[in-house]
Amino acid sequence: MSPPFFLREALRSIRSNAAVSIAATVTVLIAVFILGAFIPSFLYVQSTVDSQKQKVDVDVFISDAATVDQVNGLQTQIEALRTQGQITEFRYVSKDDALVELRERLRDPSILEELPGNPLPAKFNLQPTDPENAEGIIAALEGHPAIDQELGISYGKETADRLLSVARFIQWAGLGLITILLVAWILLIGNTIRLSIFARRREVEVMKLVGATNWFIRWPFVIEGVICGLIGAVLSVALLWAVKVGVVDQWIADADSALTRDEATTIGFVWLSLLLIAAGAVVGALGSGITLRRFLKV
Repeated sequence: MSPPFFLREALRSIRSNAAVSIAATVTVLIAVFILGAFIPSFLYVQSTVDSQKQKVDVDVFISDAATVDQVNGLQTQIEALRTQGQITEFRYVSKDDALVELRERLRDPSILEELPGNPLPAKFNLQPTDPENAEGIIAALEGHPAIDQELGISYGKETADRLLSVARFIQWAGLGLITILLVAWILLIGNTIRLSIFARRREVEVMKLVGATNWFIRWPFVIEGVICGLIGAVLSVALLWAVKVGVVDQWIADADSALTRDEATTIGFVWLSLLLIAAGAVVGALGSGITLRRFLKV
């Protein structure tokens, strides 16, 4: 038999079980909509955390009494850390540069004019490849004679630990939610196919008696699952597009917050749409296949 025959059989089954098929399609629509809203949100938050992790740096303060040779030796040791891959880059910040940076951060730089001199020390600013490397960087540099004994080495430990905790939570929570949605999706499609098989059980028995092959019996049900998955996914993409244009884009245009001005990114809508539609077809076929193995002994 040709593919059009199997397609006609699948469509006939959908019409015969219209109520069940519509219920499954609507449920798939809801599941795909939740998944489609979650994926870009998850990637955006993950990107935000990653961008903030890149801002976790290590400041190595240099003693005013340090000699040129000592400072050069400290720089050589820092360059070795870069060679080892523990830091991505570093820069030397002189006392004057540190004062300029402080003046740029202050709302009222005039208060610095009252200082008798420049109290800020010179420093090396290091960018770790990962915030988890900070402790190892500090351990490698501690005790160097060029480092200021009082100020030592500084980095935002609490901030780094918090970011790492958030990143781990997002990864596990995202994986858990996506798994739950996919399992629910497969079960819903499978339930629709199971009801369809039950309604056509006599027909299936007759086909087996006259020598129909396993795949001859399976194909209409697989196509039925794919159709339900595709329709639900396409409708969900259309709804997501309406929400994106009517709500999200407007919010991004009007919002005046640091969150909308950072370097965080997420998946493009075209790629998200293709992913969801492809997932609709694949999960529909998978749900059908699992159900057929359990309830159709062919």
